[in-house]
Amino acid sequence: MFSIYPRKESLLGLDISSSAIKLVEMTRKGRDYRIESYSVAPLPEGVANEKDIVEPEPVGEAIRKALRDSRSKLKHCALAIPTSMAISKIIAMPASIPQAELEAQMSMEAEQHIPYPMNEVNYDFEILGPSANSPETVDVLLAATRSENVEVRVAAAEMAGLTVDIVDTETHALEKVLRHLTNELEQNDSLAIVDFGATMTGISVFERSRLTFSREQTFGGRQLTEEIMHRYGLTWQEAGLAKKEGNLPENYVSEVLEPFKDSMVRQLHRFLQFYYASSQRDSVSQILICGGCARIPGVDEQIQSTIGIPVRVINPFTRVALGSRVSPVRFTNDMQALLIAAGLSLRGLE
Repeated sequence: MFSIYPRKESLLGLDISSSAIKLVEMTRKGRDYRIESYSVAPLPEGVANEKDIVEPEPVGEAIRKALRDSRSKLKHCALAIPTSMAISKIIAMPASIPQAELEAQMSMEAEQHIPYPMNEVNYDFEILGPSANSPETVDVLLAATRSENVEVRVAAAEMAGLTVDIVDTETHALEKVLRHLTNELEQNDSLAIVDFGATMTGISVFERSRLTFSREQTFGGRQLTEEIMHRYGLTWQEAGLAKKEGNLPENYVSEVLEPFKDSMVRQLHRFLQFYYASSQRDSVSQILICGGCARIPGVDEQIQSTIGIPVRVINPFTRVALGSRVSPVRFTNDMQALLIAAGLSLRGLE
């Protein structure tokens, strides 16, 4: 199972990160979307190492708790493989190629581009549309991952009573959010979206609405929490709560928070250098940031002033209604962490 094809039924979006379970249920009426329910449940320490699930049972229990808290009645879900665990390649194919021949050709392409035995891999493909350089060809996205990456996530979801219908990639889920809930892809010739998570930070670059570059590195809000722990002699739980509520000594901003913001800027700058080195470009027109660290006050302005590219904290939910089970205040606090789960839920509404 590794399907990136659309499905015409409502699905729960299930995002298993290194620190929490995020669930989102969305509905659609015409061009209007609504969040019917969502929940965020923390993962116990040590059960996931940089998004690699070490202990599926506690993850399954956390999914069960998130499902209970969300009060969703859905039992079918879509989940995602981290960008660092996925292989993707855009391949040009003749526009007139029959489906059966395309499937056979993509099987051969998979053997050529995937550096693992094919019996250890799950892969799928999706026709993206006409190639930019030739109207006679189409771009086809080939996506693959080790089967064990899929199996451990499916097992955890099934422990919570869910049936997994779609396994996607995190980058593809983010693209769904941009494409369905915003007009960012159409407005920007080259767009970078940077997800500052708890332990991992990833960048996805879109050129003319097509994903052309993605990368993920170990860096995130956990490092800020650990620095608070060590600096002020707090437990992990105390440091996390103090970071969230702002109940810290006066020197916190100058001696801890500002250096961390500097690290965020350096990480993003390195990402851009990797992108420039692999492409024919030397800039992007817009940077959108998301994830828990994107909520740090002033970080968008600091990135913009240092790198010299317009930067905004993305909010793709401005035109999305909230159902009666969703608290607007809670959702506003949590929404930066919900983009991947929302993109996965959209897979059932295409």
